[in-house]
Amino acid sequence: MRQPSPAAELYAWHRAAVAGEAPPIHDGLPECGWFKRRLVKGGPWVPVRIFVRREIEMDTGELLGPEILVADVDGKLDDPARHWTYLTPITRSDYEALLYRQSIVPGMADSQKPLDLTKEPIRWM
Repeated sequence: MRQPSPAAELYAWHRAAVAGEAPPIHDGLPECGWFKRRLVKGGPWVPVRIFVRREIEMDTGELLGPEILVADVDGKLDDPARHWTYLTPITRSDYEALLYRQSIVPGMADSQKPLDLTKEPIRWM
């Protein structure tokens, strides 16, 4: 019987990175967690979450197929390997705060456009 990977195992790399332990980053081998990155030079930070997509049999808890890593990059699903070496690990609460800031700061809405805060100051409510 194939069991799903435990969350503690899936997020071990991320916990170490956020704790300042500097775990190794291997190109093409992404890890689960919460991150930020810029999609263009000078652009706003965008939230990135890497997670495992899997199907589990509810009665037995057995995996019905492979576990696949998926990246949610600025609200769009993508291959995590394309973004992995550009990511900065952040806490889950920082990830959620970044999502919130995107919703209230107009300049952060366009993640493909550089953001110059000297010309477009952010006005908080």
